[in-house]
Amino acid sequence: MTDSARSKMKVLRGIPASAGVAIGTGYFLNRTMPSSVHSTVPREKVEEEVTAFLRAVSRSRDQISAIREGVKDQSSEHYQILSVHLALLEDSMLVDQTVRLIRENQFKADWAFNKVLQNLLETFHRIEDQYLRERGHDLRQIGHRVLENLAGRAVDSVASIRDPVIVIAHDLSPADTAQILKSPVLGFATDVGSKTSHTAITARSLGIPAVVGLERVTDEHSEHEEVILDGEEGIVILRPTPETVLEYTEKQKLYLHRIRELARFARLPAVTRDGRILRLHANIEFPEEADAALRRGAEGIGLYRTEFLFLNRKDLPSEEEQYQTYRRVAEKFVRRPVTIRTFDLGGDKFASQIDLAEEMNPAMGLRAIRFCLKEKDIFKQQIRAILRASSHGMVRMMFPMISGVAELRSALAVVDEAKAELRKKRVAFNKEIPIGIMVEIPSAAMVADLLAKEADFFSIGTNDLIQYALAIDRVNEHVSYLYEPLHPAILRLIRRIVEGAHDARIPVSMCGEMAGEPFYAIVLLGLGMDELSMNATSIPLVKRILRKSVAYEAKEFVGGLLLHGTAAEIGRILRKKLEDMFPEERF
Repeated sequence: MTDSARSKMKVLRGIPASAGVAIGTGYFLNRTMPSSVHSTVPREKVEEEVTAFLRAVSRSRDQISAIREGVKDQSSEHYQILSVHLALLEDSMLVDQTVRLIRENQFKADWAFNKVLQNLLETFHRIEDQYLRERGHDLRQIGHRVLENLAGRAVDSVASIRDPVIVIAHDLSPADTAQILKSPVLGFATDVGSKTSHTAITARSLGIPAVVGLERVTDEHSEHEEVILDGEEGIVILRPTPETVLEYTEKQKLYLHRIRELARFARLPAVTRDGRILRLHANIEFPEEADAALRRGAEGIGLYRTEFLFLNRKDLPSEEEQYQTYRRVAEKFVRRPVTIRTFDLGGDKFASQIDLAEEMNPAMGLRAIRFCLKEKDIFKQQIRAILRASSHGMVRMMFPMISGVAELRSALAVVDEAKAELRKKRVAFNKEIPIGIMVEIPSAAMVADLLAKEADFFSIGTNDLIQYALAIDRVNEHVSYLYEPLHPAILRLIRRIVEGAHDARIPVSMCGEMAGEPFYAIVLLGLGMDELSMNATSIPLVKRILRKSVAYEAKEFVGGLLLHGTAAEIGRILRKKLEDMFPEERF
């Protein structure tokens, strides 16, 4: 790119990962993967290549260990992820296969390592689940560090940042984000990533603006240039004009004022003008997120995803490790409910020590409760850990992907076995622990009245419910436009689930993405939800909307919506109502 071209303002659009506006100097953090070419060495040089590779792995391990030691809270997300990175550096799939390729094919170390790395990355790329697919970036970040050390180059460190800057990078590793906690970074802009990437999660927990998935921000940016980052719109502006800087300075002031106003709602109950109370809970993956959830006004944890404990590691987590992890969250919310979902593994979600056959359609294969009932020992170990944690707070247990009464009864039988084992050992647990289910399969929605007689609560998982009910692959860009929460069939399914729960006098929650979208709050109120669980950042605005709403009016409004035949018609009516109620908000 010529100097004249670089001098012009450039607007890039990506994925809005964390709201807010940042204006400052860009700081390029080199995280692009070093290139390797197919090359071999003479037979007598093979062991030198092996030694050089193992030395690079050891150096990478020492660097990550040193960064991890600087993280005080061993239960934090950053500490746990750095531990996963250390485990990856010891994984035989990564290290031993590279050594074998060097010795058998006389490959140079960088080429052999890159070959193994790319094969593993292709495996991650095929995973359907977006959150788990993002974990492939962990592997890429490990690869970058090893290759830089193999080449004898210094790995750029976030710890060296001294001035307020906007970090520009291809991607950020957990080692980077752990150091950003102590740095003056104003915001992040990355080529890759999604709302579920570590970069995005960290940005939201710190309240730092971030835009990810920009694809070419590292190519377009030049060192020491001014950058504007709009984390709400997903826009990054390089080399802005003075007029643009002035415009976004005003937008930044308005955003900060809006956040201060919304912060008032975090401490207030989600109660409508006619006295209807909804409980707003948070979805979390890591214990560290509990603190941010409390600050944002979460009245409990509605979904604690436990899969992370099982992924990217050489061995399965012990019962004790699981217990200690769940206990930390339970103790933070000691007088508020913490809903722990048993792991949703299998099919496209895998742990390194669990051997599974490839499946034609992993989303509908041996996963979640189906996998748990097949691997009963692994399942029971987790149940015992959850039961033990229940003695430290208001813990609830929840089973994913239940399709009918028979599956629920089978899972409850395993819980009874686990309880008997703990009683025999005189281990404390809550004997009346509430046990609920995710309603995310149409068959479960159709028999909600029967399931409600045997479960203590429901939680609607809209992400999968919409996918299965509308027969679409939500990660397939050719049909993703059909993923529509306001489809009349979806709204009718939700109403059926709520009615089945309430007829049996059990509460019903929603923990899918739909629950945390302020646009749908009035609809969910009108459908009769008791609890909503969402990303903690959404809680204050959803509370504000609910507190200005009237429950019986919302019920009548939704009754009218259900008479319309298309999601587009319903969406137009809903948007008009919200704009009338909240003219200052954007929906």
